[in-house]
Amino acid sequence: MVRVNDGRIIARFLFDDEIRRRRPVMPLLIDRDQEPLSLYTDGASRGNPGLSAIAYAIYDQMGQLIEKDAKCIGRHTNNEAEYEAVLWGLQKVTERRCTSVRAFSDSELVVKQVSGRYRTKDRRMAIYVERVRKYKEIFESFKLASVPRENPRTKLVDELVNEALDGEAGDSSPVY
Repeated sequence: MVRVNDGRIIARFLFDDEIRRRRPVMPLLIDRDQEPLSLYTDGASRGNPGLSAIAYAIYDQMGQLIEKDAKCIGRHTNNEAEYEAVLWGLQKVTERRCTSVRAFSDSELVVKQVSGRYRTKDRRMAIYVERVRKYKEIFESFKLASVPRENPRTKLVDELVNEALDGEAGDSSPVY
């Protein structure tokens, strides 16, 4: 908020408040034996917007899968789901007390918006970009790169997303 001398509020910066509330905190204990970790994420929606799910997979420096998960996140656009997946994965990496991460997404839009190669016109997407950039600040080493959908690790998170969506669709079907 911006106040003038007499205390009147002349502007409220919701964007700044949103970022402050969601600022990630780096854990105090660091496990450098795991570093760097590789994070693969995917998000998808059935309908745009529509029922959405996100997934991540974390690999250690030897390339071994050490954690994976997926979940439905309600009604979102596909781009929102892609960002939510990256953010969830980064949260999980920070929980592992890691300071170095290589993150991979099949969403060229997400990668290029975060890197600044694409402008972010939509306000909601700008908030997502800023949230990912806040995570970048807490890592000593951070790389976000685009990978093709044919990549085996990308295929894994894609399968996890589709399983979550199929399970959710199955749960919501009418009972006769």
